[in-house]
Amino acid sequence: MAKNRPGIRFLLLLLGISNIVGCGHRSASRQAGGEGGRSDRKVVLFAAASTTSALEEISRRFRREHGIVVEANYASSSTLAQQIENGAGADVFVSANENWADYLEGMGLVEKRQSVFGNRLVVIQPADAAENIGRPQDLLADWVKHLALGDPEAAPAGIYAKQALEALGLWEQLRRKVVAAPDVRHALSFVEMGAAEAGIVYATDAAISGRVKVALELAPELTDAIRYPVVLVKSGAENQAAESFYQYLSSAGAAEVFRKHGFTVLAAPRGCPATPLP
Repeated sequence: MAKNRPGIRFLLLLLGISNIVGCGHRSASRQAGGEGGRSDRKVVLFAAASTTSALEEISRRFRREHGIVVEANYASSSTLAQQIENGAGADVFVSANENWADYLEGMGLVEKRQSVFGNRLVVIQPADAAENIGRPQDLLADWVKHLALGDPEAAPAGIYAKQALEALGLWEQLRRKVVAAPDVRHALSFVEMGAAEAGIVYATDAAISGRVKVALELAPELTDAIRYPVVLVKSGAENQAAESFYQYLSSAGAAEVFRKHGFTVLAAPRGCPATPLP
């Protein structure tokens, strides 16, 4: 590993600063609806960090077609679910696993939900890594000193990674190497910067980076099915724009974008893209 690459402690310090400044990455398209409170021409989307690229593109299409602003907050599904529980004004929530949608449903905060798309886990390395990982057992090698994962107790990508390593009988041997990141995109960044010799992320995250290479794909049977539920939150149920966007996420147009970004589409897309708005 190059000596001038930042260490794990430095990156964790930067993450701590970013978390103080604000929770998650916010993105907003400004048009009708303005910057004020809730509007029937604006949708507030809370979505898992791993969906950022796909949902940004879908939101742009939705705005062009319907003139509706989608204001998005991307972070770990666990963080977002807890924010919704504490009263954050989300209309639509996209989780990277079923558990956090179940959690909100148990709180009586879900109007309706659908599982729309899925993902796969891959082991990644820095693109310029001198050593190669050819099988999961190679993660035990002495030269792999850090293994970057989403938080295995909270972030879905980390939970799935832990499941896979447990199924392979490797978790107890590898847990001392694990560097837990707040979400999968931060785990990806550790490997990109060379602060971790390997990581386990979603295939879609690896695909957006030119600074990592995919060493191998983990068999899907090692984990629970990786499905992304789309939730219409109770607080958004009266927002007609939110209902329209909720339907749009299962449309043929959205399916095209999800596939383009490497996700698997779980059900036949709806022919009608969204409920028309007055």
